[in-house]
Amino acid sequence: MSETDRLQPGETTQLDPQALIARAAVTDVVVAAGLLFDSGEFETLNTLYTADALFEMIPAPEGFPAAISTSKQITDGLAQLWRINRETVGVHSRHAVSNLLVTRLDSDTAEVYSVLTVTGLYSDGELGLRRLGNYVDRLRREGTAWRIAHRRLYLQDPPQLWPIAATGHQNSGSDQPVPEQG
Repeated sequence: MSETDRLQPGETTQLDPQALIARAAVTDVVVAAGLLFDSGEFETLNTLYTADALFEMIPAPEGFPAAISTSKQITDGLAQLWRINRETVGVHSRHAVSNLLVTRLDSDTAEVYSVLTVTGLYSDGELGLRRLGNYVDRLRREGTAWRIAHRRLYLQDPPQLWPIAATGHQNSGSDQPVPEQG
């Protein structure tokens, strides 16, 4: 997908029925990933990632790798984290994904930015905020279904939304988008 395919908020050029169906499907995948993690449904969660998927955490939390590749390794790692949270930490997490913004969409690829809030119900009955972050998900259509091909979880600073080509800004060669000037 080229940088010119980047959608602007409120853009109406992609409001045909097929684009609306695709937008609904990609946002459902992003939301479902957190819901399936919370409920421990890792076999189903595995189906939301492409076989060659990459999951990155920026920065990586202590004790976790900065990147995990393949759908199996991703879901195995998430299953291990789920067990540690429940059995060692004594917390039942809830992942709330909000502020979803589809920034790219074509027939086979999509990009979605979102905000992640993780709360926890601890075994002593306390509620707590566990984590805040942002996802940048790149999805790929496989047959009739959308799958996460690349997920970046930003755990400190939120990612910038707009690419260099759209703004004329330069960066140090990173593939991160840069903010729109306005």
